[in-house]
Amino acid sequence: MIIHQAIRRTRPIGFAALGALAGDPLARGLGRLLGDDHHYMRGVPAAGETIDAVVVGPGGTWAITESSEHGRFRKRNGHWYRWNRATESWAPWAATPIDASRMAGHRLRQVLERAGVPAEVEACLVSDASMLIEWEPDQRPGIHVHRDPESLGTRIMRDVVLTPAQVERIVTLLDPRQPLPQLAPSPR
Repeated sequence: MIIHQAIRRTRPIGFAALGALAGDPLARGLGRLLGDDHHYMRGVPAAGETIDAVVVGPGGTWAITESSEHGRFRKRNGHWYRWNRATESWAPWAATPIDASRMAGHRLRQVLERAGVPAEVEACLVSDASMLIEWEPDQRPGIHVHRDPESLGTRIMRDVVLTPAQVERIVTLLDPRQPLPQLAPSPR
C-alpha cells in the first residue's frame, strides 16, 4: 500500500502530534493486506471538513472515520441506543461517530462528482475494541463498521470496481502534490 503524507496540518506539532510520528495503526493494519495498487491518505480535505483517512484502490474509494468512544451501542426501531451499565438499560444515543462517518462519505462523494471521476464512496467507521456497535437485521447503519484494520482491509480487497487509470485520477485529485500524468505531445 502506498502511504501519502498527511494532506494538511491543521495544528502545529505538539505532544499529540508526536504520537502520530510513531506510526499509524490503521495504516499498519491495512498495509499488511493491501498491495501497492492501493493508496492511503490521511487528513483529506473535503467540503470544508477533513476526513480521517481515505483508501483508493481497485476495491473502490473508502472514506474512513476512526472512533474510540467506549461502550456498547445498538440501533433498533430506527433509533440508536447506548447501554447504561449503571441502570442496566438502553438509553438514547446521538450516534455522532456514525453520523460523522456517513457525512465524510457524502462529502468525498460530492468532491469526486464535481471532478467528473467515479464518485462511488464507501463510508466506513473503524472503532477500537472498547466500542461495540450492533443493529437489528433490518436496521443497517448505512456505513461499514469494522473493529480492526485487518477486517476492513479484507473487505476493501473483496471487489474490483476501479481501473488503474481511475485510481490514478482519483489519487491525483485528492492529493494535489501528486505529479500530473504525462500528456501525449500534440502533432504540429
